[in-house]
Amino acid sequence: MSNVSCLEKETEVNCKNGFCFRPITLESKTLIESYTKPWKTDCSDLSFANLFIWGTEGKIEYAEKNNVLYIKLDFENVPVFFWAPIPKKDMVVDYKKAIYEAVDYMKQIGVEPTFRSVWTEFKDMMKAACPELYVMETDIAWDYVYERESLATLKGKKLHGKRNHINKFLSQHPDFVYKNLDTEMIPDCIALYEKWLSEREDTQDLEDEKKSVLLALQNMDALSLTGGSIFVDGQLKAFTVGERIREDVQLIHIEKADTDMDGLYPMINQQYVLHACQDVTYINREEDMGHAGMRKAKRSYNPIYMVEKYLLSLKDLSNVKDLWGQETAE
Repeated sequence: MSNVSCLEKETEVNCKNGFCFRPITLESKTLIESYTKPWKTDCSDLSFANLFIWGTEGKIEYAEKNNVLYIKLDFENVPVFFWAPIPKKDMVVDYKKAIYEAVDYMKQIGVEPTFRSVWTEFKDMMKAACPELYVMETDIAWDYVYERESLATLKGKKLHGKRNHINKFLSQHPDFVYKNLDTEMIPDCIALYEKWLSEREDTQDLEDEKKSVLLALQNMDALSLTGGSIFVDGQLKAFTVGERIREDVQLIHIEKADTDMDGLYPMINQQYVLHACQDVTYINREEDMGHAGMRKAKRSYNPIYMVEKYLLSLKDLSNVKDLWGQETAE
């Protein structure tokens, strides 16, 4: 695997078994989005920013072949896998051949061929080309999507608790200030993240997230990201980062808040929606990654729909445990 960091230019190519894989760099944004953007997906995985901030140190690489984009992922404790091959929109490609070239690559490196986080339209395309593939729902990776109006107003009985948390925050901090996130705030954001990290027990597992947060903050303009922050008594106490992934969908990448302040998480959530998402219909808050606490929190906001994703394979893997690593959601 290439050791080139996403922060560096695309100087190394990993050619093996019929593919030439390259690291995800800012220089690759135009090419990758020429494949992903025309599909107009609401799926968080196909955001270039996600590929960039999570793809450091060779964890995510891409290859282009015969008008098809291949994304290969190599994360700790999970065997190498591919996303669905992404053909150029409206181009005629031999999709079955594209699928089996990826299958052959995975076989040659000694892993069970799997295509993961396969968005519904691509799942249907893959099954049409290769009916022999097994399909398994993987709700551990499903994105939570909410109505923008619902998150902005928090109306209704189901969101009564969120309103109460915000009202408590407002009663204790009526002079809070919301500001658009800018590069001058990065040191304060990192200090807040370090405080949040110090309160966790699983800090080793969060080191990769720390790198991703820093990459996102340092490259907001290049990645077309926007952000918001909340200041209390002149100090940054919460921040969030997102992007427009489709004309009617805003994607939230990062959200961190000082846990010592009651209601701060619901507050930064609502304030960013009010200030940065006025002209969208839906808010995608990404997946729960199999964490029971995160799943409970994301369900509590009453999603209007889920972006469903699937695992496709040559064998029935439904009885194989921990296909995504340690899975804790209940």
